[in-house]
Amino acid sequence: MQAKKSQGKFKSLLDLSEEIISYLAMLFLVIMILIVSTTVFTRYLFNFTFRWSDEVALLMMIWFGFLGMALGVKQSVHLSIEFFMSLVPDKYQTFIYRISNVLVGTFGWYLFKYGWQLYERTKATRLPATQWSRGLLFITLPIAGALILIYSVFQFFGVLENKSIIVDEPDTEAVKEEM
Repeated sequence: MQAKKSQGKFKSLLDLSEEIISYLAMLFLVIMILIVSTTVFTRYLFNFTFRWSDEVALLMMIWFGFLGMALGVKQSVHLSIEFFMSLVPDKYQTFIYRISNVLVGTFGWYLFKYGWQLYERTKATRLPATQWSRGLLFITLPIAGALILIYSVFQFFGVLENKSIIVDEPDTEAVKEEM
């Protein structure tokens, strides 16, 4: 009973992290779109661009990409070979997905470890246009790596369900509609 309660707390915490990361990723995407649109508009209409626009748009794209990658792991929408998995009997699919969780978690660990080293080496240098720390470009690597590792571990232990598991069960809604 206590284990189920702990799993529920972890799951709700992970779901909250997913919601926060989703909003952050949406914010970064909107900012990136606004900056790029403004840059294109001012470049062609006024032959002028803000000198910081490319740097900030790049920063938003990097953050959006890596946060999106972590969300993809949480939601089990990362690349998998569905055709191959559809050929594997159902009883082996869980085992293969567990191996996948271990491999993805290992990737998350390396992303965390080496991303942190890259951040440490670049945080003292400055971006030319904004004068922000170059570490802002790279701090997202260990953040995304930690999230990927956490999500993979919780998927491995069944706290998070692996939504990509293929089960050959008929879609009950589709069957009802056909009748």
